[in-house]
Amino acid sequence: PNVVTESRGLWSEGFGAIGATLKELENRGVSPEHLRLVRSKPDYADRVASVFVNGAFPSSTETRIARIALGNSLFEIADWVRFFAARFEDDEVQNALRFPWHEDVLMSPCPFNQGKLIRDTHTAFLGLPKLNGQPLTVAKWIVLHPTTGQPKFYHSNNPWHTGQPHTDVVTLLPQWHLLLTEIVPGSTRKLPDEQVAMLPPEYELPTTIAEVTKDLLAFRKTGQRPNSSKWARCSEVTVKTATCSGGCPSVVGDFSGRGLGVNDWVGGRNDSVGAGASRKI
Repeated sequence: PNVVTESRGLWSEGFGAIGATLKELENRGVSPEHLRLVRSKPDYADRVASVFVNGAFPSSTETRIARIALGNSLFEIADWVRFFAARFEDDEVQNALRFPWHEDVLMSPCPFNQGKLIRDTHTAFLGLPKLNGQPLTVAKWIVLHPTTGQPKFYHSNNPWHTGQPHTDVVTLLPQWHLLLTEIVPGSTRKLPDEQVAMLPPEYELPTTIAEVTKDLLAFRKTGQRPNSSKWARCSEVTVKTATCSGGCPSVVGDFSGRGLGVNDWVGGRNDSVGAGASRKI
């Protein structure tokens, strides 16, 4: 995938540093055959990279349980490092150890999908207000995912939502987020108030930045596009600008191969617009 990062690549390390690293690995039993497998076997390389990245961060009972229960539906510190070369301060690492939803929640029946558990229908991710010092807004995500790669946004050239606070200013809360991966079943062709009324007390509409982030991170981990033909209604409404009417609910989705959409909705009954859902802490 074509992702813009601000990190230095491994190739920028000097020959001496690379030689010293290989020597340390050799002292611990790594052989040229192991390195050959890294180069020739993508699955093997993935496992080795996972050990390098995951082993660099402490874990907790809560995060280990979440990792087992959610599998690829969990996006944690190691994933931010792997996919976006994110850097973390010690206090951020400690905050990431406090996963707020215990096993009894993750393994409980999904309130939206009969016969399935929350672990089967939700995506959890660690929210970063900034990515390597830069505010992580929807506008920043558009820069990080240009039209030359996947995933991408299909209106990233002069987007209509320029000047909207929910896309240009709002960042993720620095906490864990647990979102329904797809829209609430049966929530299309509902008016805005009717959609909100469908949410249990433990849930609320997601912010636009949270819904966008969930879609992008889910694609990174699973290769699947949430809401590939539907739109998830979010918590914000638009402000009036030269290119956008005011007071329209924000929606995210239609995540097909042409890209992820961020749009507004006039609020009428629509076959393609349903409610997103974010679990409260």
